[in-house]
Amino acid sequence: MLKYGTLLLCIYASMLSSAATAGDSFQKVSELNDSEITVTEAVSPKVPGESVPYVSLSPQKRHLWKKLLHYDMSTDTSIISEDSSFFLSEKGRTDPEAEYEETIKFFRKDPHNACYYPARFYLIHDGDIPEEIIKDPECKIFSDFLDNVGLDTLKIIFVAEDALVPISAAGHIFVKAEGVNRKGKFREYSFSFAAYEENEINLVLKFFSNSINGIYSLQPYYMNVSEYMATDRSLWEFELNLTEEQKKIFYLHMLELKNHGTLYSFFSINCASGMAKALAVADDRLDSRDIVFFETPLEYISEVYHKKGMISDIELIPSESENLYFSWNRLSTPINSYPSNRLEITGLYNSRYHAGALLRYAPTLNNLKDDNISSPSLSESKLIEVSAKYMDDHFYLNEIELLNLNPLPDARLGRFTSMNYLVALHGSVDSTHAGLYPEFSLGNAVSFRMGDFIPYVHLRYGYTVPHSNNHVFVRPEGGIFFWNRDIGKINLSYEIPLTTHRYYRNYMYRYQATWSRYISHNFSANVEFTDYRLGNNDGSRSQQRHGGNHMTEAGASIVFYF
Repeated sequence: MLKYGTLLLCIYASMLSSAATAGDSFQKVSELNDSEITVTEAVSPKVPGESVPYVSLSPQKRHLWKKLLHYDMSTDTSIISEDSSFFLSEKGRTDPEAEYEETIKFFRKDPHNACYYPARFYLIHDGDIPEEIIKDPECKIFSDFLDNVGLDTLKIIFVAEDALVPISAAGHIFVKAEGVNRKGKFREYSFSFAAYEENEINLVLKFFSNSINGIYSLQPYYMNVSEYMATDRSLWEFELNLTEEQKKIFYLHMLELKNHGTLYSFFSINCASGMAKALAVADDRLDSRDIVFFETPLEYISEVYHKKGMISDIELIPSESENLYFSWNRLSTPINSYPSNRLEITGLYNSRYHAGALLRYAPTLNNLKDDNISSPSLSESKLIEVSAKYMDDHFYLNEIELLNLNPLPDARLGRFTSMNYLVALHGSVDSTHAGLYPEFSLGNAVSFRMGDFIPYVHLRYGYTVPHSNNHVFVRPEGGIFFWNRDIGKINLSYEIPLTTHRYYRNYMYRYQATWSRYISHNFSANVEFTDYRLGNNDGSRSQQRHGGNHMTEAGASIVFYF
């Protein structure tokens, strides 16, 4: 049931929200010294019962114990970094038995220590922490948690992209816990895992070294709503169909994770995989896939939705732009998103070289010209797209786009310009060998949606180094998209580059027409036609051999997403 009503990549979202957790009244375990959390001869209260040795646990309990430690079952190693304060044993990341035994020692050393790991206590002792321990002032961290947070309903929250920030194309994921707390008051809290850096420069530098700091945090949900509405991002609420026991173990586990840090990685532990490992404590079906290169928030919510019986209800808190798209009958849902890995296989015909083929792969978050029905906005986000061609009896690398972030903001939403970025290696468009040279460019763009028609203008400017020559260029482009649910997405464009030396990629202007049609969750069909007016960067020999200074190229593609 879908209720429409009430109201870049995770990294972008986390920078907005990380500061909000600083005011949280719950005390961090990492801030407590030994004298505050240990009592050498605790007499009363006592931890009830005898603990069972790890080897004597049932297979089900050993499996749950590993899930509480966020183990990747395929490698038998936790995705939480070994230097995290989450582990009590030095070997806890790779040895679940050592962490189990160290946890028992931690509880025996002082019964109040159970207040920092209530889910572990619940598993080891088959019951809740005794009330006399919770009432003690030394258990304030758990007592405050019970007084503030309730859990009658658990929801996964998917935050839609910000059209001006293409790195957010994959969205953001966190969890909403709503229910009546111990004081009898209904409250809504968000629980999330996200990157935590002091500034954008640190974030970018650490992104490439895969060493971003990450943290699990808890804050009132209304703060998230205010934050994302201010940046024009819709929130989709997916209610999980869980038993009371499943909700309880996750509820206790939230406190265990709150304010614990671990390394954040765009590829191995991002907001989607970090939250998936936490949710897997409640249900194995909520775990992320271990076989993919990386999983985006958009992929994860789509994957969970398509698992029968996992989602019981869906609600939308629409942004301003979502309301406008809805009035144009353009409401899109994240459950129809493509997977992030994109493989395109194209049959080509070139007016100079005749038949050929193109193979293109990228872990693409969003391709501007694809018929992506999961998002109504126009934007492009690519990381390391590699293209190879077979043409004129040669097989060669045609282009490598290391980074391509290209939003087309909609003026009707009050967004008149945006920055786009391109870092690429490529050669002349009429070349049949791998003569790749670097390009660095920035740009600005704006579009104006009129129902299914979206005219736009795009201005790129940058620097490239072909054949040991330095070029500064400007690439003005104008075009129009026609985007219809039944027909697909059609793009017509015209570009005329201006450079300080000869020609940009050996062409003076370019006409292009493309068509894309969504077929299924894993496939789309694409067609492209391009006409170039060529220059003479390669000398006149090529033109004399093939005749004329025009070159046309047409291709039909099948695109596979996985």
